[in-house]
Amino acid sequence: MKALLYLLIFGAAQFFANVPTEQSSRLEVEVCQKSFEAQLVKLQGGASTVESEVERARLNFYLGRCLQIENVTDRALSFFEKGLESADAALALKSNSWEAVFWWGANKGSIADIKRNLGALKTIKTIEDKMLQMQEENPDYGYAGPNRVLGKIYQNAPRFISIGSSSKAEKALKAAYEKFPNFPGNVIALAEFYEDEGRTDEAKKLLFPLIEAKTIKTGDFGLFNVEKAAWEKMVQELLKKWGR
Repeated sequence: MKALLYLLIFGAAQFFANVPTEQSSRLEVEVCQKSFEAQLVKLQGGASTVESEVERARLNFYLGRCLQIENVTDRALSFFEKGLESADAALALKSNSWEAVFWWGANKGSIADIKRNLGALKTIKTIEDKMLQMQEENPDYGYAGPNRVLGKIYQNAPRFISIGSSSKAEKALKAAYEKFPNFPGNVIALAEFYEDEGRTDEAKKLLFPLIEAKTIKTGDFGLFNVEKAAWEKMVQELLKKWGR
């Protein structure tokens, strides 16, 4: 399983082998975290509302992502757990808040990815159920976020003891891409799927136009602009695989 929303998102913890790389990694994490920490400070002492708890869930998720992208998953876990607590608080105030559901799934899925145990498999099933419901009632949230999350779940969950399915993954990821073809998260998610399936030519047909159009750098994706660094990193990883 890879971490979700990339939603969602990435491999097991690895630590950098030399001092310069470690120093560079720490600097990137600090820069990434700074803006989110500042926004969280503004929420301190305020009333607990659906909106404020959703925002806390979102900010803590991205604080965890700053660390997870640089493979510092031991510290990332605490932020995802705080984000999950805030999402739960928002859902307690308003059970049909799809914003809360989405960030609940993002944090919950990231925790499951880090822990990677039998409880994580049960978690994935719970997330699937929530995303299927969200797909029906609020499918466009997060640039077709429910489909994107479902696609990553089906792609990465174990096939024989869980809900993993290549055909389901492709269907969900293609649906997200077809609905919002200019959203980099959808393009990269589908390209990664094709690459994992050995369909490299199809992956390249998706990714190269995204790179040539400079969509990641120039596009405005609202709350998801903070994913740009992750998108760039994932693009570079695919290009490296292809010897470019």
